[in-house]
Amino acid sequence: MSETLDHPTAALLGRLSTLSELPHGELEALSRRLFVHEERKGAVLLPLGATDASMLYLLEGECRLVAADGGVRTVRHTDSSALTPLARLRPSRYKVEATSHVRYLRIESDLMAGNEAQVDPPSAITIENYQVEEGDDVNDLGAENRLTLQIYEDLNSDHLLLPSLPHVAVRIGEAVNDDNANARNVAALIETDPAMALKIVKAANSARFGGVNRLATVSDAVTRLGMQNTQILVVTFTLRELFRTSSKMLEKRMLALWEHSRRIAALAQVLGNKVGGFNPHEALLAGLVHDIGVLAVIGYARNFPDVANHPAALESSIRSLRTQLSGMILAKWQLPAEIVTAAKEAESWLRDGVTKADYADLVIAAQVHEGLAEGLPLSAIPAIARLGLSTDDVGEGIELLHSAQEEVAAAKRLLAG
Repeated sequence: MSETLDHPTAALLGRLSTLSELPHGELEALSRRLFVHEERKGAVLLPLGATDASMLYLLEGECRLVAADGGVRTVRHTDSSALTPLARLRPSRYKVEATSHVRYLRIESDLMAGNEAQVDPPSAITIENYQVEEGDDVNDLGAENRLTLQIYEDLNSDHLLLPSLPHVAVRIGEAVNDDNANARNVAALIETDPAMALKIVKAANSARFGGVNRLATVSDAVTRLGMQNTQILVVTFTLRELFRTSSKMLEKRMLALWEHSRRIAALAQVLGNKVGGFNPHEALLAGLVHDIGVLAVIGYARNFPDVANHPAALESSIRSLRTQLSGMILAKWQLPAEIVTAAKEAESWLRDGVTKADYADLVIAAQVHEGLAEGLPLSAIPAIARLGLSTDDVGEGIELLHSAQEEVAAAKRLLAG
Protein backbone atom coordinates (compact mmCIF):
# COMPACT_ATOMS: atom_id res chain seq x y z
CA MET A 1 0.00 0.00 0.00
CA SER A 2 1.34 3.41 -0.96
CA GLU A 3 0.13 6.52 0.79
CA THR A 4 0.37 9.69 -1.30
CA LEU A 5 0.56 13.28 -0.12
CA ASP A 6 -2.83 14.04 -1.71
CA HIS A 7 -5.80 14.86 0.49
CA PRO A 8 -9.36 14.11 -0.71
CA THR A 9 -11.49 17.22 -1.06
CA ALA A 10 -14.43 17.91 1.23
CA ALA A 11 -16.68 17.84 -1.85
CA LEU A 12 -15.49 14.32 -2.72
CA LEU A 13 -16.06 13.10 0.85
CA GLY A 14 -19.55 14.58 0.82
CA ARG A 15 -20.48 12.34 -2.12
CA LEU A 16 -19.63 9.15 -0.23
CA SER A 17 -22.68 7.38 1.18
CA THR A 18 -21.44 7.06 4.75
CA LEU A 19 -20.31 10.68 4.98
CA SER A 20 -23.01 12.52 3.05
CA GLU A 21 -24.82 13.76 6.18
CA LEU A 22 -21.77 15.37 7.80
CA PRO A 23 -21.69 19.20 7.95
CA HIS A 24 -19.27 20.86 5.51
CA GLY A 25 -16.97 21.99 8.30
CA GLU A 26 -16.52 18.44 9.57
CA LEU A 27 -15.90 17.20 6.03
CA GLU A 28 -13.14 19.80 5.62
CA ALA A 29 -11.56 18.77 8.93
CA LEU A 30 -11.73 15.09 7.94
CA SER A 31 -10.22 15.78 4.52
CA ARG A 32 -7.11 17.25 6.16
CA ARG A 33 -6.61 14.03 8.12
CA LEU A 34 -7.03 11.65 5.19
CA PHE A 35 -4.61 10.75 2.40
CA VAL A 36 -5.29 9.14 -0.96
CA HIS A 37 -3.63 5.72 -1.46
CA GLU A 38 -2.31 4.18 -4.69
CA GLU A 39 -1.67 0.58 -5.65
CA ARG A 40 -0.53 -1.23 -8.78
CA LYS A 41 -2.51 -3.83 -10.69
CA GLY A 42 -2.67 -7.14 -8.82
CA ALA A 43 -2.28 -5.65 -5.34
CA VAL A 44 -4.62 -6.91 -2.62
CA LEU A 45 -6.31 -3.97 -0.92
CA LEU A 46 -8.19 -6.11 1.58
CA PRO A 47 -7.71 -9.84 2.26
CA LEU A 48 -10.59 -12.28 2.65
CA GLY A 49 -11.61 -12.47 6.32
CA ALA A 50 -10.05 -9.13 7.27
CA THR A 51 -11.29 -7.86 10.65
CA ASP A 52 -9.94 -4.30 10.71
CA ALA A 53 -12.56 -1.58 11.06
CA SER A 54 -11.50 0.55 8.11
CA MET A 55 -13.65 1.50 5.12
CA LEU A 56 -12.30 1.46 1.55
CA TYR A 57 -13.57 3.68 -1.26
CA LEU A 58 -12.42 3.31 -4.86
CA LEU A 59 -11.54 6.70 -6.40
CA GLU A 60 -9.86 5.70 -9.68
CA GLY A 61 -9.41 2.43 -11.53
CA GLU A 62 -11.01 -1.01 -11.17
CA CYS A 63 -11.16 -3.68 -8.48
CA ARG A 64 -12.62 -7.12 -8.25
CA LEU A 65 -14.24 -8.59 -5.16
CA VAL A 66 -13.57 -12.33 -4.89
CA ALA A 67 -15.79 -14.32 -2.51
CA ALA A 68 -14.73 -17.49 -0.68
CA ASP A 69 -16.72 -19.62 -3.13
CA GLY A 70 -14.89 -18.08 -6.09
CA GLY A 71 -17.66 -15.69 -7.11
CA VAL A 72 -16.33 -12.45 -8.58
CA ARG A 73 -17.83 -8.98 -8.75
CA THR A 74 -16.10 -6.08 -10.55
CA VAL A 75 -16.30 -2.47 -9.35
CA ARG A 76 -15.13 0.49 -11.42
CA HIS A 77 -14.68 3.99 -10.05
CA THR A 78 -17.34 5.22 -12.52
CA ASP A 79 -19.98 2.88 -11.01
CA SER A 80 -22.45 4.44 -8.57
CA SER A 81 -21.62 1.60 -6.17
CA ALA A 82 -18.11 3.08 -5.84
CA LEU A 83 -19.67 5.76 -3.64
CA THR A 84 -20.29 3.07 -1.02
CA PRO A 85 -17.54 1.20 0.88
CA LEU A 86 -15.94 -1.86 -0.73
CA ALA A 87 -16.54 -5.07 1.24
CA ARG A 88 -18.25 -3.42 4.18
CA LEU A 89 -18.84 -6.38 6.52
CA ARG A 90 -16.29 -7.66 9.02
CA PRO A 91 -14.86 -10.24 8.84
CA SER A 92 -14.65 -9.35 5.16
CA ARG A 93 -16.54 -11.76 2.90
CA TYR A 94 -14.44 -10.70 -0.10
CA LYS A 95 -10.82 -10.32 -1.11
CA VAL A 96 -10.49 -6.91 -2.77
CA GLU A 97 -7.90 -6.98 -5.56
CA ALA A 98 -6.82 -4.18 -7.92
CA THR A 99 -7.30 -5.14 -11.58
CA SER A 100 -5.71 -1.86 -12.75
CA HIS A 101 -3.69 0.90 -11.20
CA VAL A 102 -5.99 2.29 -8.49
CA ARG A 103 -6.35 5.26 -6.20
CA TYR A 104 -8.52 4.76 -3.14
CA LEU A 105 -9.35 5.97 0.35
CA ARG A 106 -8.92 3.99 3.52
CA ILE A 107 -10.81 5.57 6.41
CA GLU A 108 -9.92 4.14 9.82
CA SER A 109 -12.68 3.87 12.41
CA ASP A 110 -10.86 6.06 14.93
CA LEU A 111 -11.12 9.02 12.51
CA MET A 112 -14.89 8.77 12.74
CA ALA A 113 -15.01 8.92 16.54
CA GLY A 114 -17.68 11.33 17.67
CA ASN A 115 -19.53 11.26 14.36
CA GLU A 116 -21.38 7.98 14.80
CA ALA A 117 -24.76 9.65 15.08
CA GLN A 118 -24.32 11.48 11.81
CA VAL A 119 -22.63 8.85 9.65
CA ASP A 120 -24.56 6.00 8.07
CA PRO A 121 -23.43 2.60 9.38
CA PRO A 122 -20.78 1.18 7.04
CA SER A 123 -22.58 -2.15 6.79
CA ALA A 124 -25.62 -0.90 4.91
CA ILE A 125 -26.82 1.15 1.97
CA THR A 126 -29.79 3.18 3.18
CA ILE A 127 -32.50 5.07 1.36
CA GLU A 128 -35.24 6.27 3.70
CA ASN A 129 -36.33 3.11 5.60
CA TYR A 130 -34.84 0.68 3.07
CA GLN A 131 -31.62 -1.25 3.63
CA VAL A 132 -29.56 -3.70 1.65
CA GLU A 133 -27.02 -5.60 3.71
CA GLU A 134 -23.75 -6.56 2.07
CA GLY A 135 -24.30 -10.13 3.22
CA ASP A 136 -26.63 -10.53 0.24
CA ASP A 137 -25.13 -10.30 -3.21
CA VAL A 138 -27.31 -8.27 -5.58
CA ASN A 139 -28.17 -11.40 -7.56
CA ASP A 140 -29.52 -13.07 -4.41
CA LEU A 141 -31.75 -10.17 -3.35
CA GLY A 142 -35.50 -10.34 -3.69
CA ALA A 143 -36.81 -8.81 -6.90
CA GLU A 144 -38.30 -5.82 -5.12
CA ASN A 145 -34.99 -5.16 -3.36
CA ARG A 146 -33.11 -5.28 -6.66
CA LEU A 147 -35.56 -2.77 -8.13
CA THR A 148 -35.14 -0.50 -5.12
CA LEU A 149 -31.37 -0.83 -5.27
CA GLN A 150 -31.42 0.11 -8.97
CA ILE A 151 -33.38 3.27 -8.16
CA TYR A 152 -30.98 4.03 -5.34
CA GLU A 153 -27.93 3.61 -7.56
CA ASP A 154 -29.44 5.79 -10.28
CA LEU A 155 -30.24 8.41 -7.67
CA ASN A 156 -26.70 8.22 -6.31
CA SER A 157 -25.17 8.65 -9.77
CA ASP A 158 -27.63 11.41 -10.77
CA HIS A 159 -29.15 9.19 -13.49
CA LEU A 160 -32.55 8.73 -11.88
CA LEU A 161 -35.33 8.50 -14.47
CA LEU A 162 -38.24 10.65 -13.33
CA PRO A 163 -41.45 11.40 -15.23
CA SER A 164 -41.52 14.79 -16.94
CA LEU A 165 -44.44 17.13 -17.43
CA PRO A 166 -45.91 17.16 -20.95
CA HIS A 167 -44.38 19.84 -23.13
CA VAL A 168 -47.45 22.07 -23.24
CA ALA A 169 -47.50 22.31 -19.43
CA VAL A 170 -43.82 23.21 -19.34
CA ARG A 171 -44.20 25.92 -22.00
CA ILE A 172 -47.22 27.46 -20.29
CA GLY A 173 -45.45 27.39 -16.93
CA GLU A 174 -42.52 29.27 -18.47
CA ALA A 175 -44.88 31.78 -20.09
CA VAL A 176 -46.82 32.41 -16.88
CA ASN A 177 -43.59 33.02 -14.98
CA ASP A 178 -42.37 35.50 -17.61
CA ASP A 179 -42.62 39.09 -16.37
CA ASN A 180 -44.02 40.08 -19.78
CA ALA A 181 -46.71 37.39 -19.78
CA ASN A 182 -50.28 38.31 -20.65
CA ALA A 183 -53.52 36.41 -21.20
CA ARG A 184 -53.20 36.60 -24.98
CA ASN A 185 -49.79 34.94 -25.34
CA VAL A 186 -50.60 32.31 -22.69
CA ALA A 187 -53.87 31.60 -24.53
CA ALA A 188 -51.95 31.23 -27.81
CA LEU A 189 -49.86 28.46 -26.26
CA ILE A 190 -52.93 26.71 -24.88
CA GLU A 191 -54.62 26.86 -28.28
CA THR A 192 -51.85 24.69 -29.75
CA ASP A 193 -53.59 21.86 -27.86
CA PRO A 194 -57.30 21.94 -28.85
CA ALA A 195 -58.33 19.48 -26.13
CA MET A 196 -56.58 21.58 -23.50
CA ALA A 197 -58.17 24.77 -24.85
CA LEU A 198 -61.63 23.22 -24.52
CA LYS A 199 -60.96 22.16 -20.93
CA ILE A 200 -59.70 25.61 -19.92
CA VAL A 201 -62.76 27.33 -21.39
CA LYS A 202 -65.01 24.78 -19.69
CA ALA A 203 -63.31 25.40 -16.33
CA ALA A 204 -63.66 29.17 -16.71
CA ASN A 205 -67.39 28.74 -17.37
CA SER A 206 -67.88 26.42 -14.39
CA ALA A 207 -69.96 27.44 -11.40
CA ARG A 208 -66.92 28.56 -9.45
CA PHE A 209 -65.79 31.08 -12.06
CA GLY A 210 -68.82 31.55 -14.28
CA GLY A 211 -70.57 34.91 -14.36
CA VAL A 212 -73.62 36.10 -16.23
CA ASN A 213 -71.83 35.82 -19.55
CA ARG A 214 -70.38 32.57 -20.82
CA LEU A 215 -66.94 32.79 -22.38
CA ALA A 216 -66.05 31.45 -25.80
CA THR A 217 -62.37 32.35 -26.23
CA VAL A 218 -59.33 30.94 -24.49
CA SER A 219 -57.94 34.43 -23.94
CA ASP A 220 -61.08 35.45 -22.02
CA ALA A 221 -60.91 32.21 -20.07
CA VAL A 222 -57.30 32.89 -19.00
CA THR A 223 -58.27 36.41 -17.96
CA ARG A 224 -61.13 35.13 -15.83
CA LEU A 225 -59.13 32.30 -14.26
CA GLY A 226 -55.97 34.29 -13.67
CA MET A 227 -52.44 33.22 -14.57
CA GLN A 228 -51.78 31.05 -11.52
CA ASN A 229 -55.04 29.13 -11.75
CA THR A 230 -54.53 28.67 -15.48
CA GLN A 231 -51.11 27.13 -14.95
CA ILE A 232 -52.37 24.84 -12.18
CA LEU A 233 -55.27 23.67 -14.32
CA VAL A 234 -53.01 23.00 -17.32
CA VAL A 235 -50.70 20.88 -15.15
CA THR A 236 -53.73 19.09 -13.69
CA PHE A 237 -55.25 18.32 -17.08
CA THR A 238 -51.98 17.07 -18.59
CA LEU A 239 -51.23 14.68 -15.73
CA ARG A 240 -53.67 12.07 -17.00
CA GLU A 241 -51.27 11.22 -19.82
CA LEU A 242 -48.58 10.28 -17.30
CA PHE A 243 -50.84 7.71 -15.67
CA ARG A 244 -50.59 5.36 -18.64
CA THR A 245 -48.23 2.50 -19.35
CA SER A 246 -47.51 0.28 -22.31
CA SER A 247 -46.93 -2.66 -19.97
CA LYS A 248 -49.90 -5.01 -19.78
CA MET A 249 -48.50 -6.34 -16.51
CA LEU A 250 -48.64 -2.89 -14.87
CA GLU A 251 -51.70 -1.42 -16.58
CA LYS A 252 -54.09 -2.45 -13.80
CA ARG A 253 -51.87 -0.93 -11.08
CA MET A 254 -51.51 2.30 -13.04
CA LEU A 255 -55.27 2.57 -13.49
CA ALA A 256 -55.79 1.98 -9.77
CA LEU A 257 -53.25 4.72 -9.03
CA TRP A 258 -55.08 7.17 -11.30
CA GLU A 259 -58.46 6.40 -9.75
CA HIS A 260 -57.07 6.73 -6.23
CA SER A 261 -55.33 10.01 -7.07
CA ARG A 262 -58.45 11.36 -8.77
CA ARG A 263 -60.61 10.49 -5.78
CA ILE A 264 -58.21 12.07 -3.26
CA ALA A 265 -57.93 15.16 -5.48
CA ALA A 266 -61.70 15.57 -5.60
CA LEU A 267 -62.06 15.08 -1.85
CA ALA A 268 -59.25 17.55 -1.12
CA GLN A 269 -60.84 20.20 -3.33
CA VAL A 270 -64.31 19.78 -1.83
CA LEU A 271 -62.89 19.76 1.69
CA GLY A 272 -60.89 22.92 0.95
CA ASN A 273 -64.08 24.59 -0.23
CA LYS A 274 -65.92 23.52 2.92
CA VAL A 275 -63.37 24.78 5.42
CA GLY A 276 -62.33 27.84 3.39
CA GLY A 277 -59.00 29.58 2.96
CA PHE A 278 -57.67 27.32 0.19
CA ASN A 279 -57.28 27.77 -3.54
CA PRO A 280 -59.56 25.02 -4.87
CA HIS A 281 -57.34 24.31 -7.88
CA GLU A 282 -54.23 23.95 -5.72
CA ALA A 283 -56.18 21.63 -3.42
CA LEU A 284 -57.17 19.55 -6.44
CA LEU A 285 -53.58 19.42 -7.69
CA ALA A 286 -52.20 18.56 -4.23
CA GLY A 287 -54.47 15.54 -4.07
CA LEU A 288 -53.76 14.50 -7.63
CA VAL A 289 -49.96 14.45 -7.23
CA HIS A 290 -49.65 13.23 -3.64
CA ASP A 291 -48.62 9.76 -4.86
CA ILE A 292 -46.76 10.85 -7.99
CA GLY A 293 -43.63 8.97 -6.86
CA VAL A 294 -45.46 5.72 -7.56
CA LEU A 295 -45.21 6.58 -11.27
CA ALA A 296 -41.43 6.41 -11.07
CA VAL A 297 -41.49 3.05 -9.29
CA ILE A 298 -43.92 1.61 -11.86
CA GLY A 299 -41.71 2.98 -14.64
CA TYR A 300 -38.71 1.09 -13.26
CA ALA A 301 -40.80 -2.03 -12.61
CA ARG A 302 -41.23 -2.53 -16.36
CA ASN A 303 -37.64 -3.81 -16.38
CA PHE A 304 -38.25 -6.14 -13.43
CA PRO A 305 -40.88 -8.72 -14.52
CA ASP A 306 -40.61 -10.52 -11.18
CA VAL A 307 -41.87 -7.32 -9.53
CA ALA A 308 -44.38 -6.36 -12.22
CA ASN A 309 -45.99 -9.82 -11.99
CA HIS A 310 -45.98 -9.93 -8.20
CA PRO A 311 -48.30 -7.35 -6.57
CA ALA A 312 -46.83 -7.81 -3.08
CA ALA A 313 -43.28 -7.20 -4.37
CA LEU A 314 -44.41 -4.10 -6.28
CA GLU A 315 -46.20 -2.66 -3.25
CA SER A 316 -43.11 -3.28 -1.12
CA SER A 317 -41.02 -1.13 -3.46
CA ILE A 318 -43.72 1.52 -3.64
CA ARG A 319 -43.91 1.81 0.14
CA SER A 320 -40.14 2.17 0.37
CA LEU A 321 -39.73 4.85 -2.27
CA ARG A 322 -42.86 6.81 -3.11
CA THR A 323 -42.55 9.62 -0.55
CA GLN A 324 -38.99 10.59 -1.42
CA LEU A 325 -39.58 10.22 -5.15
CA SER A 326 -42.79 12.28 -5.00
CA GLY A 327 -40.92 15.20 -3.48
CA MET A 328 -38.13 14.94 -6.07
CA ILE A 329 -40.54 14.84 -9.01
CA LEU A 330 -42.60 17.82 -7.87
CA ALA A 331 -39.50 19.86 -7.07
CA LYS A 332 -38.21 19.03 -10.58
CA TRP A 333 -41.52 20.26 -11.98
CA GLN A 334 -41.09 23.49 -9.97
CA LEU A 335 -44.51 23.22 -8.38
CA PRO A 336 -45.30 25.41 -5.34
CA ALA A 337 -43.52 24.42 -2.14
CA GLU A 338 -46.80 23.71 -0.34
CA ILE A 339 -47.72 21.15 -3.02
CA VAL A 340 -44.32 19.46 -2.61
CA THR A 341 -44.83 19.37 1.17
CA ALA A 342 -48.28 17.85 0.73
CA ALA A 343 -46.77 14.98 -1.27
CA LYS A 344 -43.95 14.41 1.19
CA GLU A 345 -46.22 14.39 4.23
CA ALA A 346 -49.44 12.98 2.80
CA GLU A 347 -49.27 9.94 5.08
CA SER A 348 -47.67 11.55 8.13
CA TRP A 349 -50.87 10.97 10.06
CA LEU A 350 -49.49 12.39 13.30
CA ARG A 351 -47.68 15.43 11.80
CA ASP A 352 -47.78 18.28 14.25
CA GLY A 353 -45.95 21.49 14.96
CA VAL A 354 -47.84 23.15 12.09
CA THR A 355 -49.45 26.41 13.17
CA LYS A 356 -51.91 26.75 10.29
CA ALA A 357 -53.79 24.18 8.23
CA ASP A 358 -52.17 23.57 4.84
CA TYR A 359 -52.60 21.46 1.72
CA ALA A 360 -50.89 18.50 3.38
CA ASP A 361 -53.67 18.57 5.98
CA LEU A 362 -56.29 18.52 3.21
CA VAL A 363 -54.69 15.47 1.59
CA ILE A 364 -54.35 13.71 4.95
CA ALA A 365 -58.02 14.40 5.75
CA ALA A 366 -59.08 13.15 2.31
CA GLN A 367 -57.16 9.92 2.85
CA VAL A 368 -58.62 9.55 6.34
CA HIS A 369 -62.03 9.77 4.71
CA GLU A 370 -61.00 6.87 2.46
CA GLY A 371 -60.01 4.76 5.47
CA LEU A 372 -56.27 4.89 4.81
CA ALA A 373 -55.07 6.13 8.21
CA GLU A 374 -53.93 2.73 9.49
CA GLY A 375 -56.78 2.41 11.98
CA LEU A 376 -55.90 5.56 13.92
CA PRO A 377 -58.83 7.22 15.72
CA LEU A 378 -59.79 10.56 14.16
CA SER A 379 -59.13 12.35 17.43
CA ALA A 380 -55.46 11.32 17.22
CA ILE A 381 -54.88 12.97 13.82
CA PRO A 382 -53.87 16.65 14.28
CA ALA A 383 -54.76 17.59 10.67
CA ILE A 384 -58.46 16.96 11.34
CA ALA A 385 -58.61 19.39 14.25
CA ARG A 386 -56.30 21.88 12.51
CA LEU A 387 -58.76 22.13 9.64
CA GLY A 388 -61.49 23.00 12.15
CA LEU A 389 -63.67 20.19 10.90
CA SER A 390 -65.49 19.80 14.21
CA THR A 391 -65.78 21.48 17.57
CA ASP A 392 -67.10 18.66 19.75
CA ASP A 393 -67.03 15.46 17.76
CA VAL A 394 -64.13 15.36 15.33
CA GLY A 395 -65.91 12.64 13.37
CA GLU A 396 -68.55 15.13 12.28
CA GLY A 397 -65.95 16.88 10.17
CA ILE A 398 -65.42 13.87 7.96
CA GLU A 399 -69.18 13.65 7.51
CA LEU A 400 -68.92 16.89 5.54
CA LEU A 401 -67.46 14.86 2.72
CA HIS A 402 -70.06 12.13 2.95
CA SER A 403 -72.76 14.76 2.41
CA ALA A 404 -71.00 16.28 -0.61
CA GLN A 405 -70.99 13.37 -3.02
CA GLU A 406 -72.26 15.41 -5.98
CA GLU A 407 -69.51 17.99 -5.47
CA VAL A 408 -66.95 15.20 -5.29
CA ALA A 409 -68.36 13.68 -8.46
CA ALA A 410 -68.17 17.06 -10.22
CA ALA A 411 -64.51 17.43 -9.24
CA LYS A 412 -63.79 13.93 -10.53
CA ARG A 413 -65.50 14.74 -13.81
CA LEU A 414 -63.14 17.68 -14.19
CA LEU A 415 -60.31 15.11 -14.18
CA ALA A 416 -62.03 12.64 -16.48
CA GLY A 417 -59.91 11.07 -19.16
